[in-house]
Amino acid sequence: MEHKSKKALREFLEVIGNAENTFLDPDKNLDEQGKIDGYQHIFHLLRTCIDFYLFNNPLRPDFMLLATPYHKILGDNVDSVYYFTQVRGDQEYIIKGRRYDSCYLSFSLYGGSPDGELSERVTLNINHTHIEFEEDGSFEIKLTQEPKGKNEFRLDADSVTLFSREYFFDRFSSRESDLSIKNTKVLEVPKPLSDEALAKRIQVMKTFFEHTTWIAPLSVEFPMNDFLPPFPFEADQGGWGTVDNVYCFGQFHLNVDEYLKINFTSPECCYWGIQTWNYLMQSMDYKNYKVCINKEAVQNDDGSFTIYLSHKPMDVDNWISTSAYKEAIMFCRWLLAEEMPQQPTVELGKL
Repeated sequence: MEHKSKKALREFLEVIGNAENTFLDPDKNLDEQGKIDGYQHIFHLLRTCIDFYLFNNPLRPDFMLLATPYHKILGDNVDSVYYFTQVRGDQEYIIKGRRYDSCYLSFSLYGGSPDGELSERVTLNINHTHIEFEEDGSFEIKLTQEPKGKNEFRLDADSVTLFSREYFFDRFSSRESDLSIKNTKVLEVPKPLSDEALAKRIQVMKTFFEHTTWIAPLSVEFPMNDFLPPFPFEADQGGWGTVDNVYCFGQFHLNVDEYLKINFTSPECCYWGIQTWNYLMQSMDYKNYKVCINKEAVQNDDGSFTIYLSHKPMDVDNWISTSAYKEAIMFCRWLLAEEMPQQPTVELGKL
Protein backbone atom coordinates (compact mmCIF):
# COMPACT_ATOMS: atom_id res chain seq x y z
CA MET A 1 0.00 0.00 0.00
CA GLU A 2 1.38 3.41 -1.00
CA HIS A 3 1.83 6.01 1.71
CA LYS A 4 -0.36 9.08 1.36
CA SER A 5 2.73 11.15 2.10
CA LYS A 6 4.50 9.67 -0.92
CA LYS A 7 1.63 10.55 -3.23
CA ALA A 8 1.45 14.09 -1.82
CA LEU A 9 5.21 14.53 -2.25
CA ARG A 10 5.05 13.41 -5.88
CA GLU A 11 2.34 15.98 -6.57
CA PHE A 12 4.35 18.71 -4.81
CA LEU A 13 7.48 17.86 -6.82
CA GLU A 14 5.48 18.15 -10.02
CA VAL A 15 4.36 21.67 -9.06
CA ILE A 16 7.97 22.60 -8.23
CA GLY A 17 9.12 21.20 -11.57
CA ASN A 18 6.68 23.42 -13.43
CA ALA A 19 7.43 26.56 -11.42
CA GLU A 20 9.85 27.97 -13.99
CA ASN A 21 6.97 28.43 -16.41
CA THR A 22 5.70 31.29 -14.25
CA PHE A 23 8.82 33.43 -14.67
CA LEU A 24 9.88 32.26 -18.14
CA ASP A 25 6.42 33.17 -19.48
CA PRO A 26 7.00 35.78 -22.24
CA ASP A 27 3.98 37.73 -20.99
CA LYS A 28 5.91 38.42 -17.77
CA ASN A 29 8.50 40.26 -19.87
CA LEU A 30 11.33 39.65 -17.37
CA ASP A 31 14.90 40.51 -18.26
CA GLU A 32 17.68 37.93 -17.88
CA GLN A 33 18.38 38.85 -14.26
CA GLY A 34 14.68 38.50 -13.45
CA LYS A 35 14.69 34.94 -14.81
CA ILE A 36 17.76 34.02 -12.76
CA ASP A 37 16.06 35.51 -9.69
CA GLY A 38 13.08 33.32 -10.52
CA TYR A 39 15.11 30.13 -10.20
CA GLN A 40 16.59 31.36 -6.91
CA HIS A 41 13.14 32.33 -5.66
CA ILE A 42 12.04 28.69 -5.87
CA PHE A 43 14.36 27.91 -2.96
CA HIS A 44 13.18 30.93 -0.95
CA LEU A 45 9.63 29.75 -1.48
CA LEU A 46 10.45 26.17 -0.50
CA ARG A 47 11.95 27.36 2.76
CA THR A 48 8.85 29.41 3.49
CA CYS A 49 6.59 26.42 2.76
CA ILE A 50 8.54 24.28 5.20
CA ASP A 51 8.62 26.87 7.99
CA PHE A 52 5.00 27.99 7.64
CA TYR A 53 3.18 24.77 6.82
CA LEU A 54 5.36 21.79 7.77
CA PHE A 55 6.82 23.03 11.05
CA ASN A 56 3.95 25.33 12.04
CA ASN A 57 0.71 24.10 13.60
CA PRO A 58 -2.38 26.20 14.38
CA LEU A 59 -3.02 24.12 17.50
CA ARG A 60 0.51 24.79 18.82
CA PRO A 61 1.54 27.97 17.03
CA ASP A 62 4.98 29.53 16.94
CA PHE A 63 5.97 32.85 15.39
CA MET A 64 8.04 32.05 12.27
CA LEU A 65 10.24 34.75 10.75
CA LEU A 66 9.09 35.79 7.27
CA ALA A 67 12.34 37.21 5.89
CA THR A 68 16.06 37.56 6.58
CA PRO A 69 18.88 39.15 4.54
CA TYR A 70 19.14 35.80 2.71
CA HIS A 71 15.53 34.57 2.65
CA LYS A 72 12.90 36.89 1.21
CA ILE A 73 9.36 36.44 -0.02
CA LEU A 74 6.12 38.29 -0.83
CA GLY A 75 7.18 41.88 -0.38
CA ASP A 76 9.60 42.05 2.52
CA ASN A 77 10.68 45.49 3.72
CA VAL A 78 14.19 46.48 4.79
CA ASP A 79 12.88 48.49 7.76
CA SER A 80 10.55 45.82 9.12
CA VAL A 81 10.38 42.49 10.90
CA TYR A 82 7.46 40.16 10.12
CA TYR A 83 6.38 37.00 11.91
CA PHE A 84 3.84 34.42 10.71
CA THR A 85 1.84 31.70 12.34
CA GLN A 86 -1.19 29.59 11.48
CA VAL A 87 -4.33 29.91 13.62
CA ARG A 88 -7.75 28.30 13.80
CA GLY A 89 -11.00 30.15 14.37
CA ASP A 90 -12.25 27.62 16.93
CA GLN A 91 -9.27 28.12 19.24
CA GLU A 92 -8.20 30.91 21.61
CA TYR A 93 -4.76 32.54 21.65
CA ILE A 94 -2.75 34.69 24.02
CA ILE A 95 -0.01 36.90 22.57
CA LYS A 96 2.47 38.23 25.10
CA GLY A 97 5.13 40.76 24.29
CA ARG A 98 7.19 43.79 25.15
CA ARG A 99 7.68 46.64 22.72
CA TYR A 100 10.87 48.70 22.70
CA ASP A 101 11.68 51.29 20.02
CA SER A 102 9.65 50.42 16.93
CA CYS A 103 7.61 53.15 15.24
CA TYR A 104 4.84 50.69 14.35
CA LEU A 105 3.64 47.33 15.67
CA SER A 106 0.59 45.39 14.51
CA PHE A 107 -1.08 42.00 14.41
CA SER A 108 -3.24 41.08 11.41
CA LEU A 109 -5.55 38.10 11.14
CA TYR A 110 -6.50 36.74 7.71
CA GLY A 111 -9.48 34.60 6.78
CA GLY A 112 -9.86 32.02 4.07
CA SER A 113 -9.20 28.36 3.40
CA PRO A 114 -6.81 26.41 5.67
CA ASP A 115 -5.42 24.43 2.73
CA GLY A 116 -2.59 26.81 1.80
CA GLU A 117 -4.49 29.16 -0.49
CA LEU A 118 -3.68 32.85 -0.19
CA SER A 119 -5.97 34.59 2.27
CA GLU A 120 -9.26 36.07 1.10
CA ARG A 121 -9.66 38.93 3.56
CA VAL A 122 -8.33 40.70 6.62
CA THR A 123 -10.52 39.57 9.51
CA LEU A 124 -8.84 41.70 12.18
CA ASN A 125 -6.19 44.41 12.30
CA ILE A 126 -4.68 45.46 15.62
CA ASN A 127 -1.94 48.10 15.64
CA HIS A 128 -0.13 49.74 18.53
CA THR A 129 -2.78 52.47 18.80
CA HIS A 130 -5.34 49.80 19.75
CA ILE A 131 -3.22 48.11 22.44
CA GLU A 132 -2.96 49.15 26.08
CA PHE A 133 0.69 48.81 27.11
CA GLU A 134 2.26 48.71 30.56
CA GLU A 135 4.81 51.39 31.43
CA ASP A 136 7.70 49.11 30.45
CA GLY A 137 6.15 48.39 27.03
CA SER A 138 4.83 44.96 27.94
CA PHE A 139 1.39 43.83 26.84
CA GLU A 140 -0.91 40.84 26.56
CA ILE A 141 -3.50 40.30 23.82
CA LYS A 142 -6.27 37.70 23.73
CA LEU A 143 -7.74 36.52 20.42
CA THR A 144 -11.06 34.90 21.22
CA GLN A 145 -14.52 34.25 19.81
CA GLU A 146 -16.03 36.33 22.62
CA PRO A 147 -13.84 39.35 23.47
CA LYS A 148 -14.93 41.06 26.67
CA GLY A 149 -12.18 43.08 28.27
CA LYS A 150 -8.98 45.04 27.85
CA ASN A 151 -6.81 43.94 24.91
CA GLU A 152 -9.30 41.24 23.86
CA PHE A 153 -10.09 41.01 20.13
CA ARG A 154 -12.42 38.88 18.02
CA LEU A 155 -11.12 35.74 16.36
CA ASP A 156 -13.44 35.04 13.40
CA ALA A 157 -14.36 31.48 12.52
CA ASP A 158 -12.56 31.57 9.17
CA SER A 159 -9.27 32.98 10.52
CA VAL A 160 -6.32 30.92 9.28
CA THR A 161 -3.25 33.16 9.42
CA LEU A 162 -1.72 35.69 11.80
CA PHE A 163 1.06 38.14 10.97
CA SER A 164 2.95 40.49 13.24
CA ARG A 165 4.53 43.58 11.68
CA GLU A 166 7.08 45.86 13.25
CA TYR A 167 8.72 48.86 11.59
CA PHE A 168 11.80 50.87 12.54
CA PHE A 169 13.48 54.00 11.25
CA ASP A 170 16.86 52.36 11.93
CA ARG A 171 16.12 48.66 12.09
CA PHE A 172 19.66 47.41 12.61
CA SER A 173 20.30 49.72 15.56
CA SER A 174 16.90 49.03 17.11
CA ARG A 175 15.47 46.29 19.30
CA GLU A 176 12.52 44.31 18.04
CA SER A 177 9.71 43.39 20.40
CA ASP A 178 9.73 40.20 22.45
CA LEU A 179 6.78 38.16 21.20
CA SER A 180 5.22 34.80 22.04
CA ILE A 181 1.91 33.11 21.26
CA LYS A 182 0.07 30.29 23.00
CA ASN A 183 -3.15 28.40 22.34
CA THR A 184 -5.06 28.29 25.62
CA LYS A 185 -7.22 25.32 24.56
CA VAL A 186 -4.53 22.73 23.82
CA LEU A 187 -2.91 21.00 26.78
CA GLU A 188 -2.06 17.42 25.72
CA VAL A 189 1.44 16.41 24.62
CA PRO A 190 1.57 16.01 20.81
CA LYS A 191 2.08 12.62 19.18
CA PRO A 192 4.29 11.92 16.13
CA LEU A 193 2.76 12.88 12.79
CA SER A 194 0.71 10.17 11.15
CA ASP A 195 0.98 9.43 7.45
CA GLU A 196 -2.35 11.14 6.87
CA ALA A 197 -1.35 14.25 8.86
CA LEU A 198 2.00 14.55 7.05
CA ALA A 199 0.32 14.10 3.67
CA LYS A 200 -2.08 16.92 4.53
CA ARG A 201 0.80 19.25 5.40
CA ILE A 202 2.58 18.43 2.15
CA GLN A 203 -0.62 19.15 0.23
CA VAL A 204 -0.92 22.51 1.97
CA MET A 205 2.71 23.33 1.09
CA LYS A 206 2.03 22.41 -2.52
CA THR A 207 -1.00 24.69 -2.70
CA PHE A 208 0.79 27.61 -1.05
CA PHE A 209 3.80 27.18 -3.34
CA GLU A 210 1.66 27.10 -6.47
CA HIS A 211 -0.57 30.02 -5.51
CA THR A 212 2.41 32.17 -4.57
CA THR A 213 3.96 31.68 -8.00
CA TRP A 214 0.76 33.13 -9.48
CA ILE A 215 1.55 36.55 -7.95
CA ALA A 216 5.37 36.51 -7.90
CA PRO A 217 6.95 37.41 -10.22
CA LEU A 218 4.91 40.55 -10.61
CA SER A 219 3.55 41.18 -14.06
CA VAL A 220 5.77 43.95 -15.41
CA GLU A 221 3.04 46.43 -16.26
CA PHE A 222 4.31 49.37 -14.24
CA PRO A 223 5.34 52.57 -16.05
CA MET A 224 9.03 52.68 -16.88
CA ASN A 225 10.97 55.18 -14.76
CA ASP A 226 7.74 56.38 -13.22
CA PHE A 227 5.12 55.48 -10.58
CA LEU A 228 1.47 54.52 -10.62
CA PRO A 229 -0.87 56.45 -8.30
CA PRO A 230 -0.83 55.34 -4.63
CA PHE A 231 -3.66 53.09 -3.46
CA PRO A 232 -4.85 51.82 -0.07
CA PHE A 233 -4.91 48.12 0.78
CA GLU A 234 -8.51 46.98 1.21
CA ALA A 235 -9.59 44.33 3.71
CA ASP A 236 -11.21 42.16 1.02
CA GLN A 237 -8.38 42.56 -1.50
CA GLY A 238 -6.84 39.15 -0.77
CA GLY A 239 -3.26 38.34 0.14
CA TRP A 240 -1.25 39.39 3.15
CA GLY A 241 -1.25 43.18 3.03
CA THR A 242 -2.39 45.40 5.86
CA VAL A 243 -5.24 47.91 5.86
CA ASP A 244 -2.90 50.36 7.62
CA ASN A 245 -0.86 50.66 4.41
CA VAL A 246 -0.98 52.77 1.28
CA TYR A 247 1.13 51.32 -1.53
CA CYS A 248 2.71 52.76 -4.65
CA PHE A 249 4.55 50.86 -7.41
CA GLY A 250 6.95 51.94 -10.13
CA GLN A 251 9.63 50.45 -12.35
CA PHE A 252 13.14 51.63 -13.19
CA HIS A 253 15.45 50.93 -16.10
CA LEU A 254 18.81 52.66 -15.75
CA ASN A 255 22.11 52.53 -17.57
CA VAL A 256 25.32 52.95 -15.57
CA ASP A 257 25.52 56.67 -16.41
CA GLU A 258 21.88 57.46 -15.56
CA TYR A 259 19.93 58.27 -12.39
CA LEU A 260 16.35 58.89 -11.34
CA LYS A 261 15.32 61.93 -9.32
CA ILE A 262 12.19 61.03 -7.34
CA ASN A 263 10.18 63.92 -5.90
CA PHE A 264 7.28 63.48 -3.52
CA THR A 265 5.43 64.86 -0.53
CA SER A 266 4.08 62.83 2.36
CA PRO A 267 1.04 63.37 4.56
CA GLU A 268 1.39 62.89 8.29
CA CYS A 269 1.99 59.19 8.87
CA CYS A 270 3.60 56.71 11.22
CA TYR A 271 6.13 55.55 8.63
CA TRP A 272 6.94 55.95 4.96
CA GLY A 273 9.65 54.22 2.98
CA ILE A 274 10.94 53.85 -0.57
CA GLN A 275 12.96 50.81 -1.53
CA THR A 276 13.89 48.68 -4.52
CA TRP A 277 12.58 45.15 -5.15
CA ASN A 278 13.34 42.61 -7.81
CA TYR A 279 10.41 41.29 -9.85
CA LEU A 280 9.88 38.48 -7.29
CA MET A 281 8.91 41.09 -4.64
CA GLN A 282 12.19 40.56 -2.80
CA SER A 283 14.14 43.47 -1.35
CA MET A 284 17.52 44.10 -2.92
CA ASP A 285 20.81 43.17 -1.23
CA TYR A 286 20.61 45.53 1.75
CA LYS A 287 23.69 44.04 3.43
CA ASN A 288 25.93 45.40 0.68
CA TYR A 289 23.92 48.25 -0.83
CA LYS A 290 21.79 51.11 0.48
CA VAL A 291 18.45 50.16 -1.05
CA CYS A 292 15.89 51.86 1.22
CA ILE A 293 15.19 55.27 2.67
CA ASN A 294 12.43 56.25 5.08
CA LYS A 295 10.80 59.06 7.01
CA GLU A 296 14.15 60.18 8.43
CA ALA A 297 15.26 61.38 4.98
CA VAL A 298 16.43 64.99 4.66
CA GLN A 299 13.55 67.28 3.73
CA ASN A 300 13.58 70.07 1.19
CA ASP A 301 12.84 73.62 2.38
CA ASP A 302 9.20 73.26 1.34
CA GLY A 303 8.76 70.00 3.29
CA SER A 304 8.93 67.74 0.23
CA PHE A 305 11.53 65.02 -0.33
CA THR A 306 13.91 64.30 -3.21
CA ILE A 307 15.35 60.78 -3.52
CA TYR A 308 18.04 59.79 -6.01
CA LEU A 309 18.35 56.27 -7.46
CA SER A 310 21.41 55.19 -9.43
CA HIS A 311 24.07 52.50 -9.88
CA LYS A 312 26.88 54.70 -8.58
CA PRO A 313 26.82 56.58 -5.26
CA MET A 314 25.87 60.25 -5.64
CA ASP A 315 26.90 63.17 -3.46
CA VAL A 316 23.36 64.02 -2.39
CA ASP A 317 21.39 63.82 0.85
CA ASN A 318 18.94 61.04 -0.06
CA TRP A 319 20.44 58.36 -2.30
CA ILE A 320 19.54 54.69 -2.80
CA SER A 321 21.22 52.06 -4.95
CA THR A 322 20.01 49.89 -7.82
CA SER A 323 22.10 47.07 -6.32
CA ALA A 324 23.63 46.60 -9.78
CA TYR A 325 20.22 45.78 -11.30
CA LYS A 326 19.62 47.43 -14.65
CA GLU A 327 15.86 47.19 -14.13
CA ALA A 328 13.56 46.32 -11.25
CA ILE A 329 10.72 47.63 -9.08
CA MET A 330 10.48 50.82 -7.03
CA PHE A 331 8.11 50.42 -4.11
CA CYS A 332 6.68 52.99 -1.69
CA ARG A 333 4.49 52.45 1.36
CA TRP A 334 2.91 54.70 3.95
CA LEU A 335 1.66 53.42 7.32
CA LEU A 336 -1.28 55.10 9.08
CA ALA A 337 -1.29 58.00 6.64
CA GLU A 338 -3.79 60.71 7.60
CA GLU A 339 -4.69 61.26 3.93
CA MET A 340 -3.94 59.74 0.53
CA PRO A 341 -0.37 60.56 -0.59
CA GLN A 342 0.22 62.24 -3.91
CA GLN A 343 1.79 60.30 -6.76
CA PRO A 344 5.61 60.69 -6.78
CA THR A 345 7.11 62.36 -9.84
CA VAL A 346 10.29 61.15 -11.55
CA GLU A 347 12.97 62.77 -13.71
CA LEU A 348 15.62 60.83 -15.64
CA GLY A 349 19.11 62.36 -15.55
CA LYS A 350 22.67 61.75 -16.70
CA LEU A 351 25.61 61.49 -14.33
